[in-house]
Amino acid sequence: MMISDLPDDLESEILSRVPTKSLAKLQTMGNTRLVVWDSSTGETRWIKPRTRFRNDDYYGLGYVNSKSSGHSFKILRSCYYRNDQKQWVAEFEIYEFGSDTWRVLDYFTHDYGVFSSGGPLKRNTYWVAGDKEMGMFMLYFDFTRERFGHFPLPFKSFNREDTASLSVVREEKLSVLHQKILEFSNEMKIWLTNKIDETIELSWSNFVLTVDYDKFNLPSVVNVASFLLDEENKVAVCSDIDVDDENRTRVYVVGEDIYKQVYKDTTKASYFNCSTSCSIYW
Repeated sequence: MMISDLPDDLESEILSRVPTKSLAKLQTMGNTRLVVWDSSTGETRWIKPRTRFRNDDYYGLGYVNSKSSGHSFKILRSCYYRNDQKQWVAEFEIYEFGSDTWRVLDYFTHDYGVFSSGGPLKRNTYWVAGDKEMGMFMLYFDFTRERFGHFPLPFKSFNREDTASLSVVREEKLSVLHQKILEFSNEMKIWLTNKIDETIELSWSNFVLTVDYDKFNLPSVVNVASFLLDEENKVAVCSDIDVDDENRTRVYVVGEDIYKQVYKDTTKASYFNCSTSCSIYW
């Protein structure tokens, strides 16, 4: 039986799981400014580019352990673009918070696409990426070794137009969301890793949340932009753009038999947003 509303106590419990402490948000503004904000202290840091920032940059935030100062935080910046000579150029840079400097990593190639925002966990950052040979996979950057690596995803996809998103669960697991948008499928699936620590490699648990949005009589295909998973109650807090309502942002709680909208933007939004942002919890 479909549940059209959540009990107030369950809704409060789910929303209370959204992390609010020690949230640092990284955002680019145009091609000249990068700001990092720590909500636990209210402090911000404005970071100048080595050359410039680009709208299609993607970022990772992580740290290495230092005996003298604890965590030594870093930012990875990467982009892939055509230069003035119409040649494809890959850029990889590391920003060191301690020295306030950028340095170039010139030993990587960029032969894959990145399809999700970064999910930082246990001093590394993870993305959903893919190439023609392997399809989609889990890409990660090890900030201690300053090397990329990859793990298989729990699903197979060679379609770069599929929706794929990552989220951190209780600062100890990763969850991944997948939708087959080009097939006009209104089904969403979320998988969950086992607990991750600094010595155990990533592996996938038996947890799977399957949501058929057609059960809720929504007017169009849902394309989830970001989400937070509540593993215990087997629901997710999702955010997307409502294309049937002037591209307004909406937030809702959804499960196998539950859909409840908890927020709707009051102003008309632009479908295209040039800023780039990601969040990290530590």
